[in-house]
Amino acid sequence: MKGSTKFFILIFFIAAIVGGKYFVFDYPISTGKRVGNLTKLSLKGKVLKTWEGTIDEGSGDQLTTQFSVRSDALAKELYGYEGRKVVLYYEEYYLGWPRDTNYNVVSWKPQEDATEKKILEKVAERPLETSPALTLLSKTLFCTFLGTLIKNPELYTQVKNYIKEQNLYLFKQYDVCNE
Repeated sequence: MKGSTKFFILIFFIAAIVGGKYFVFDYPISTGKRVGNLTKLSLKGKVLKTWEGTIDEGSGDQLTTQFSVRSDALAKELYGYEGRKVVLYYEEYYLGWPRDTNYNVVSWKPQEDATEKKILEKVAERPLETSPALTLLSKTLFCTFLGTLIKNPELYTQVKNYIKEQNLYLFKQYDVCNE
């Protein structure tokens, strides 16, 4: 064999190894999202530390998905959301080594709870005034609270001004207490 042939064979093998590494470890074969309760996120490993997590999707048979996070910054953001509903956007690879899974989370966002949103919309449409018992209870509790503040006029004024800025519905209850 000539020297130039050996050189081209060596270049071919190096290119095959680099290309294979890219295709197996760095080329996403699918992308998608998962929605569920973030149940676990931890930094694992003795030599090579990786962020590994689990999301409970709660679909009938309590479907859970395990995932990895390559970005330390992203993992630290997610870490504060354990136990809450999140949307995870991921890329899947042929192999995830040195990570435990083939799924790598690339971004995320908190999940809005649709039932909570519907309840808030209903409350906005129909305030507590429609129920006489709730109206009496809210008036009694709120007016009792105001009665304790009246002994300190400065604090009473501060609370009244704060409530006026933050919640007009609650601020209107001041007039109800004075009836």
